Amino acid sequence: MVHSTLRAGDGEGGRGAVPGGSGPGAPDAARRRVVELASAILERCRGEGPSNCEARCPLRVDAHLYVQLARAGRFREALQTVRERLPFPGILGYVCTHPCELHCKRLELDRAIRIRDIKRFLAEHEPGEPEHILTTAPRRLQRAAVVGAGPAGLLAAHDLRRRGFEVVLMERSNRIGGCLTTRIPEWQLPAAVRERDLSIIPALGIEVRTGVAVGSDVSLDELASDFDAVLLTVGFAGGQGLLREGSSGLGSTVRGTVWADPSTCSTGIDGVFAGGDAVSGPTSVIDALAFGRRAAEAARRYLEGVPLGSVAESADPPELLWQLGIDEAERRRRERTPVLLAPAAPPMTEREVRGEGERCLDCSCDRCVRECEFLTTHCSSPRDLARRLTAGVDGNLPVVYSCNVCGLCATVCPVDLDTGKLMLAARREAVRRGLAPLPEHRQVRRELRAGVSAAFSLAKAAPGRRRAKRLFFTGCELPATSPGQTRRLYAHLLEQDPRIGVLMHCCGVPAEILGLEDDASRARDGIRAAMAQLEADELLVACPQCQEVLRERFTDIRVSSVWEMLAETWDPDRRFDELRLAVHDPCRSRHDPEVHAAIRTLVRTCGVEVVETEASHERTRCCGAGGKIEAVDSDLYSRVAARAAAETGLTMITYCTGCRSALRDAGRDTVHMLDLLMTDEPFARTLDAEPGIVARLANRLRAKWELRRMPPSAGE
Repeated sequence: MVHSTLRAGDGEGGRGAVPGGSGPGAPDAARRRVVELASAILERCRGEGPSNCEARCPLRVDAHLYVQLARAGRFREALQTVRERLPFPGILGYVCTHPCELHCKRLELDRAIRIRDIKRFLAEHEPGEPEHILTTAPRRLQRAAVVGAGPAGLLAAHDLRRRGFEVVLMERSNRIGGCLTTRIPEWQLPAAVRERDLSIIPALGIEVRTGVAVGSDVSLDELASDFDAVLLTVGFAGGQGLLREGSSGLGSTVRGTVWADPSTCSTGIDGVFAGGDAVSGPTSVIDALAFGRRAAEAARRYLEGVPLGSVAESADPPELLWQLGIDEAERRRRERTPVLLAPAAPPMTEREVRGEGERCLDCSCDRCVRECEFLTTHCSSPRDLARRLTAGVDGNLPVVYSCNVCGLCATVCPVDLDTGKLMLAARREAVRRGLAPLPEHRQVRRELRAGVSAAFSLAKAAPGRRRAKRLFFTGCELPATSPGQTRRLYAHLLEQDPRIGVLMHCCGVPAEILGLEDDASRARDGIRAAMAQLEADELLVACPQCQEVLRERFTDIRVSSVWEMLAETWDPDRRFDELRLAVHDPCRSRHDPEVHAAIRTLVRTCGVEVVETEASHERTRCCGAGGKIEAVDSDLYSRVAARAAAETGLTMITYCTGCRSALRDAGRDTVHMLDLLMTDEPFARTLDAEPGIVARLANRLRAKWELRRMPPSAGE
């Protein structure tokens, strides 16, 4: 018999017990791998980044969210979502140039979502008086003057007032609104819509002074003296007027606009800031509003006595995280060009709004966090974990070892990012630095040593033979929990092919899960040596975890599924024609549709009705057992198992012993596939206690001796 052993001197556990891989440069390579994987997540993860519609909105309105709320008929919540960033939803529902739509992911398929028109619907659908958001920060003593009540000034006054400052809004004409009142006709923007939105200004307690012209009625010097901050948002014509009048200290640009520092909105006069068309020249309403917001942010920093920084950073749209799969020419052909010189289109109906919401591709992303208890517990998004591990694994080991490495995150991720790979890399770095495995992993390592030792391993040809081209690979878990089933399964395989040998050995997964690369490699070396001795070139595997790792690591060896073989030959002794079972696919079989199909064929062959859960096949949920997280975080383990068990109210059937144990721990009656196939009472074991470490080792010895004593199959 061939076997492998762990490195001499391995202790029972504790930090630094198995530093491993400590050759020159190894720690640096491990750290580089962590940084490489973390960098990929930081660069490509969309968990903290905006959807394209939000990224391209100058006011960063979360269009994706309000479209989704409207889709669900939650119109009030959708409207209040708009108002959190934009207090004038009705106005922008008519006159916005909708840059949010220009890179809508839906353009890949046909046309953008009608985001602006949905906003208009929300504003006009609201019954009664407008439900303005009027909450403000605690009152501050500083006073700010906002000169010019066009779009930029209106939003600047709004933002400063909600920050708690006293605000006086000054306008040279006899009413507020600027171009919204004087330049945009009724057929393009109804007065009732405008007045409804602008009613927020007095409602917030902003003092409005109309008929006040800076320069003739009050000088800029007087304003600067009377107020703690002054914002000039007088529009393009108003800015030119101030420059002609030679208002104190204002500079001009070559375009004839008021000069303001592009980073801070400062005019060079202490406490005086400028924004909107007065600085930029004529622009759209949405852009003027955004400029007013930046000027207000600069004034806020000034009034609070903090460095101005660069408020211009907020003007630069973030990089699009959702690239379109069409070229620029096609994108432009499909985009909806803003038309503001024609009467407003008829309003959308509720049915149309919901329909547009259905078309939305839902391209903001928290899919992995929603699906994974580990991510939900430990981060707001994978970016959060990536930042922490880029800084170092120190202090993060309990988190690093709480991931089951089940692959669901990569399955649901739109760009296939696998947080589990980052966790594995971090574990390997921790091991190489002597920080891991953790003391809590003592039992796992004890079983790992047993799985590759001479006492608990077995490699033999079929009874009466010296060589075996095919080997039944038992793995560790099946013999440890079901020695009788292990023997019965091998006996059936021998009936199908009396030349099949048997190999009882650890596949190395437990070592890989802990980050013990060297130990995992030695386990695989033991398998290779045993196969070479028996001249075998194929492994027949029942354990999904073993099958996955062996296929990944032994690309030159054929690794076949026991379940596929059984599905072709199984003739049940007993049928259960009125039984319904929900299939739980182990996470390690996630990308193995052939095994999924074979299992369902076997269940139906026994007369049982197969019931699919929502989380099955590729999207199956981890049971919590495979990642060895119970020793590190038992509460998280319980939540993971409970979520998987809650997928159905029926008895479950699975083909992984770890899944059976975890689902039973969570209160779900669960049978193993072999219990259904090879016993008269498949549910008898649902009440049995799971074996502890001593019983598991004893079961392995029992399985080993029973396999060694197997007689030749009939006819040999």
